[in-house]
Amino acid sequence: MVSYPRASPGPEPHGGSFRYLNLENPLDLAIFNNGYESFVREVSEKTVFIDEFHYYPEMTSLFKALWDLDSDRKIVASGSSSLEMHKYLKESLAGRKKEFIIYPFSFNEWLEKYKLELPRYNQRLSIETKSRLDHLLEDFILFGTLPGLTDLENDLEKREYLAGIHQTYISKDIKAFLKNESVIGFNRMIEYLSINNGGQLNLNNLGNMVQLTTRDITRHIEVMTGTYTLMQLRPLYTHKNKELKKTSKFYLYDQGIINTVIQDFRPRRLRGDGGVIIEQFVYQEILKSLDIRFQIKYWRTTDGKEVDFVLEKDRTYLPIEVKTHWQKGKIPTGIKAFCKAYPECKTAMILSEGEEYEETIDGLRIFRFNWYRAFYLKEFFSDFVG
Repeated sequence: MVSYPRASPGPEPHGGSFRYLNLENPLDLAIFNNGYESFVREVSEKTVFIDEFHYYPEMTSLFKALWDLDSDRKIVASGSSSLEMHKYLKESLAGRKKEFIIYPFSFNEWLEKYKLELPRYNQRLSIETKSRLDHLLEDFILFGTLPGLTDLENDLEKREYLAGIHQTYISKDIKAFLKNESVIGFNRMIEYLSINNGGQLNLNNLGNMVQLTTRDITRHIEVMTGTYTLMQLRPLYTHKNKELKKTSKFYLYDQGIINTVIQDFRPRRLRGDGGVIIEQFVYQEILKSLDIRFQIKYWRTTDGKEVDFVLEKDRTYLPIEVKTHWQKGKIPTGIKAFCKAYPECKTAMILSEGEEYEETIDGLRIFRFNWYRAFYLKEFFSDFVG
């Protein structure tokens, strides 16, 4: 796997002179030989993009000096691992930085390759547009969302690219973090997580399955989370004795990498994990759209009633169920139980194939949209929920 999202303390570049530095390049790294003095002498541009900034250990001191002495200069600094970045963030940059996570492509961004724009949730889909989106979604899901794939056309090139990314992650990034720990055990864990993607993250069970101690499993999960290869979906709970409180669900960041690990690139409809593949797609699309006001969780009771996702803002909720097919006029069992537990919830969402519609059943307003509308659920929430 690859640590593809990047956190950036600074705004996007704007007009005026611009300089790009990649500190994996020794020539660019040499600019920092004498710290602030050599940087100011060598770099005159007002907007500077510094990739892999953690290769210069004293970078945060330089950031602080640049801000304090020349606040007009804008630095966009990126890194491929939150573990590496925070390791070198030795001084507080409070009030001097903004942080962003840049995810792999959303479906809408990926569609730009085909000069298409994903219709918003309140725009009707023509039969022709829906057919084309259905076809493109399958390709998007099969090979994943990494930007490097956009210039590759055939199956072999895409598989070779993904295999290279996976191998680099294991052989370079992970070995650096695990040090004397077992890379073989880590490989076993990645394979298990890939096969069971979308399941509940039980560290004891996982340790038993891959023959690692709970301590090692905890460390490996920390590394995967810190290198942006594993996401943990927290449970929603306010009813203390009836709802799960500690058990997260997990999703790996990229379906193309999952398919590489388990060596299965068959079309979704031919696979036993087809439903989980769509569930992961929906989760990632929602996640990529959110801002700090929103949270996404899942809901499950101790007796097994569950809602795939709950979009939350200021204690207001939108339950979301992901289905392959669904019959009009019915409320999913999980949503029915959720709305009974949270009677203030008057709107619910079903994402599935087929007809899009709105209906009201027993006072609950239910919307059914196609899966690829998931990116717009934040917008939908603001318009219909709160």
